[in-house]
Amino acid sequence: MTSNERLSTAAWLLIMTTVALTSAAGCKSHTTMKAEVEKSDSANTPVSPSGPVGGTYCLETFAQAPAEAQAVHFSYKQNGSDGSFKDYEGDLAGDKLDSSVHEKHVATDMDRELAQLKNAPGPPVVDGFVETTRPLHETRDDRSGWSMGSGGQVQAFTPWGLFIAKPNVKQVGTEKLAGFEAVKYSVDTDGQSQLDKMPLTMAGGLKDYTIKGNAWVDSKQQCILRYSIDYEEVMKDGTERKTHYEGNTTRP
Repeated sequence: MTSNERLSTAAWLLIMTTVALTSAAGCKSHTTMKAEVEKSDSANTPVSPSGPVGGTYCLETFAQAPAEAQAVHFSYKQNGSDGSFKDYEGDLAGDKLDSSVHEKHVATDMDRELAQLKNAPGPPVVDGFVETTRPLHETRDDRSGWSMGSGGQVQAFTPWGLFIAKPNVKQVGTEKLAGFEAVKYSVDTDGQSQLDKMPLTMAGGLKDYTIKGNAWVDSKQQCILRYSIDYEEVMKDGTERKTHYEGNTTRP
């Protein structure tokens, strides 16, 4: 299992654990989860978050809002130290969401079996990897596909799962990004104890992990416009794996 696959599995296990523990108080979807934010003033006084950090991405938020005439472009990239990567480019324009995905991952046993099929074989395994490029197309008149498409693409190509672990998040300023008013946050697990990290380390079978980077939140829509996140995990045998995530929202 690759590092990215373990992260996805760990995220879902952590979700299920969280839901079970909080069933008496109700459940929360990934789109409503909020990180605890500390405002970085002179006293470093903790304050309530002004919006979701890491749980809601503007691709899904904009897609579920009324259609706008001006197109919006979304770019989500993920690069692993094992040579794997995901490169997502999507354009939301009116009632259409047209995207493309270029992906490379370490071949699994299933990949090798599919590549050997005589009828409709799967992608070839080259130097231990499988590399694919595929288009994605959704239209607003297909309500189910539209909702699942934007939400599924967020879950597949952004680091939303990392924020379920609630790394430390602090507001550090404001910026204007491609016409959007944004609030910038720093993200860092420094200072967190092993007890704080226990849910993700247990779910992912990890010895330790770190999350560092920045995220920019649209001050009006309260969704992630841009992010740059570095994730490093240490397996129980001491093996280290790193993944870098970058995402951006722009208007052509």
